[in-house]
Amino acid sequence: MINDMINEQQSKAIISAILFKKQEGELKIFLQTRWKPKISPTYSSMFEIPAGGIDPYENVYDALKREIKEETNLDIVKIIGDYHGDIVNPRKNDKAFVFKPFICQQALETNNGLPWIGFVFLCEVEGEVKVNKNEAKNPIWASIKDLKDIVENHHKNIFPLQLPVLKYFLENIDNIDF
Repeated sequence: MINDMINEQQSKAIISAILFKKQEGELKIFLQTRWKPKISPTYSSMFEIPAGGIDPYENVYDALKREIKEETNLDIVKIIGDYHGDIVNPRKNDKAFVFKPFICQQALETNNGLPWIGFVFLCEVEGEVKVNKNEAKNPIWASIKDLKDIVENHHKNIFPLQLPVLKYFLENIDNIDF
């Protein structure tokens, strides 16, 4: 029993972001090819949206901005459907706040991956894409039609944690106030 508890991995808190921009009146979604052949060979070469870890006690919005900048060089200009409350500090050294992401995600089982659990944000971005070559390659701005094709016909090429996220996004796109 004690050995099981020692070997049990803790869930790893992450943020992810569906990044979008409007280009000539058309909505484009950012995708990149996951490229971590040494630390994540099973999932390298798959489509993904940017994601990364939340450091202990790091504000989730700081993590979101940091990870998007580190992975893509893009700047977040707007978070869709965002809500975050005031930071409360009821006692010395106690701070907390509430926030609402676009959707949440969790890996229930992985093939040599980590037990990720996280928060997905829908973000409008600007800037020049420059992916972090240690994490990704082949950045693209996909049209909604192209994204639907990838999700419907090439779903085995999408990072498994993010497949349900992209499905949810496409199923609810008509209800999103971009």
